Amino acid sequence: MLSLIEKIVFLVLVAGSLGLAWVNFGKMFKAIGRGSRPIQWGKAIRNWPKGLAVFLGQQTLFKTRPVVGGIHAVVAWGFTLYIAVNIIDVFYGFIPGFHFFSEHWFGQLYRLFVDIFSLFVLIGVKYFVFRRFISKDPKLETKEPVLLSTSARTGMKKDSFIVGMFILMHIGFRFVGASFEIAGHGPDPYQPGANLMALLWQSFDPVIIVYAEHVCWWLALGLILAFIPYFPYSKHAHLFMGPLNFMVREDRRSPAVFETIDFEDEKIEQFGSSKLEHLPQSQILDAYACIMCNRCQDACPAYTTGKELSPSAIEINKRYYLNEHLNDFSAGKDLDEPMSKWMLTEEAAWSCTTCGFCVEVCPVGNEPMVDILRMRQDLVMMESRFPEDAMDAFNKMENYGNPWGLSPQERETWMEGLNVPLMREKKKADVLYWAGCAGAYDNRGKDISRAVSQIFDKAGVDYACLGNEETCTGDSARRIGNEYLFQMMAMQNIEKFEEYGIKKIVTQCPHCLTTLKHDYAELGTELDVVHHSQFINDLVKEGKIAPQPSITEDVTYHDACYLGRHNGEYDAPRELIQSVLSEGHLVEMDRNKETGFCCGAGGGNMWYEINTGDRINYERFKEAADTKATTVATACNFCNIMMEDGLKVTGHEENMVVKDVAELVLEGLSDI
Repeated sequence: MLSLIEKIVFLVLVAGSLGLAWVNFGKMFKAIGRGSRPIQWGKAIRNWPKGLAVFLGQQTLFKTRPVVGGIHAVVAWGFTLYIAVNIIDVFYGFIPGFHFFSEHWFGQLYRLFVDIFSLFVLIGVKYFVFRRFISKDPKLETKEPVLLSTSARTGMKKDSFIVGMFILMHIGFRFVGASFEIAGHGPDPYQPGANLMALLWQSFDPVIIVYAEHVCWWLALGLILAFIPYFPYSKHAHLFMGPLNFMVREDRRSPAVFETIDFEDEKIEQFGSSKLEHLPQSQILDAYACIMCNRCQDACPAYTTGKELSPSAIEINKRYYLNEHLNDFSAGKDLDEPMSKWMLTEEAAWSCTTCGFCVEVCPVGNEPMVDILRMRQDLVMMESRFPEDAMDAFNKMENYGNPWGLSPQERETWMEGLNVPLMREKKKADVLYWAGCAGAYDNRGKDISRAVSQIFDKAGVDYACLGNEETCTGDSARRIGNEYLFQMMAMQNIEKFEEYGIKKIVTQCPHCLTTLKHDYAELGTELDVVHHSQFINDLVKEGKIAPQPSITEDVTYHDACYLGRHNGEYDAPRELIQSVLSEGHLVEMDRNKETGFCCGAGGGNMWYEINTGDRINYERFKEAADTKATTVATACNFCNIMMEDGLKVTGHEENMVVKDVAELVLEGLSDI
């Protein structure tokens, strides 16, 4: 098809395109390489099946927005298909008379598939262009007062327009070119779409048809050659960087858990992350993987209540900051700007409740929450800039062993009137019952602890408590960023566990559960820790207790983020609720399970107030009230506190109550 001169020109352009791409991709990976924790590339390569599954399956797009995700998947599959199509088209242009298995069933199937799929992709891209530029879907916008750089705001629209026009023109010209080929050589039943378009060219002079086919071939493939060097700067890089992100992603025990800091290592000069290069390499790669779809902010409790945080803006700001400074950053030059000036504000960092929604829902495996936690470590341990109330919580944890600031001797007051066994007297037990700080000091928490203890007694569980020997797990200290205080408190508890040979722990606090089970494991202490809902549910299944169905009105259940997303438990609390329902029903809130909405207390937010925007727990309780249920069931002390506060402020004290699942079970046992 091509003349000799055309072939030479094409090869020169290919060389130029690949040369520029080599330089630009090289800068991108050098920028990623500036990160603090090296990617384990050997392990990443061994993870190729995971990356390939994400690349070909696109299943991660369907976690939320299934319709939009389906259209996006079609476009992604079409773009992937066109890698092969472009190679075949090059052979068609360079080899006279070349046709890809023209008379073979495989070639016929290929032409039919490409013809139909091209139309689907063109329709899909037109939908996305319409959605972003004409209907201006608010889900694609980032509202004030979130920090989104000027380069990001303008760059996203420009980049989306370039990518959209590129795909439309690349596939469009290829499709039109196929129609000109048909017009010149006769109909092809295996290209129905191109056949229809070819009818438009029936009256054209054969010379014009040949010329038009050449022009379309050049435009279709020329656009690819022009786009390849632009890839590292484009959001379209997510097509390949997303699957790569899953391959290099660290295997976390829980979304908010990462490596501990060795404070005895004198070579460590930076705690946490202040500048871009302080982030691990995988966190810098996140910026290149980002689709900029804003799924992560759809149910972000901070963003949806009008605060300064958007997890999406973190990755988008990071990406456009890299684009702006790629030459200097990839060359190893120091960029002195702290991330709080361009990535997210300090208030935004403190607004995060570490609910894990952004990590759970991201279709390319990004972890903006981890960026926030690392930045908090810097703000606390390097800069000493954090909410004043957080300092108060730190002091109370350090001096009293709990963030309530109450005497350690009061940890056993919840046991009054009960025969709760203590480990210091019993010395050994099958199960350590960990009431936690809220279970020992908060009035409603004490009620929950009493309920759990009584259930254990009725079931004949061999258990004991540490009582006054128990101290805070350090959860809040670690999530707020005070790693040193966390480790200090953790080591106190670990010594006590070793003293009594404790291996199995039951707790009603999902935050304690996560810290004891996952964070302590990072310190080398592996413990079998289960949530009270799981343990009590097993007691029911094993027939050790048989609560009577006694609840006659509807119940709605609020998913605790640290039980659900952080530990994958959604069923046990619901099964317990079902076990005590008689005439009532379990009514789900609109946002439940994996897409559940936070109560607002996680990530240390229990101990300080962010005044920007609305209260998170108020919004959540309104959602509970909308179910018309009379009881809001919880499975977390913090959630219980926040839901009760929401109940009072929203004026539902007369017609609704908040209860822990253990309290509901105990009510069913009280009638026996």
